[in-house]
Amino acid sequence: MAKIKLKAKSRAGFITVRVLIKHPMESGNRKDKSGKIVPANHITNLILKKNNRLAAKATIGGSISENPFFQFKIPGVKGDEIRFESIDNLGKTLQISKVSK
Repeated sequence: MAKIKLKAKSRAGFITVRVLIKHPMESGNRKDKSGKIVPANHITNLILKKNNRLAAKATIGGSISENPFFQFKIPGVKGDEIRFESIDNLGKTLQISKVSK
């Protein structure tokens, strides 16, 4: 069900990377209509690479809302390869890469 959309636009020596992740981001604290606890399912790590070198890394928790949006501004130019990866608490990994415009 999870999916990533990524946009990378360069301007004045920097690349603005915008990432939208379609993910339920369940904390494990909420109950469904029948009163059962909904199991935790949230993103724990974000990794952003430019030309296969680490540009940004973040550790996040279950308090982030469903379908989170992230934005990064990193040094770079048009044509740099941007690779984004997210890892959730269940061990599932999502990856996407694009060339900056």
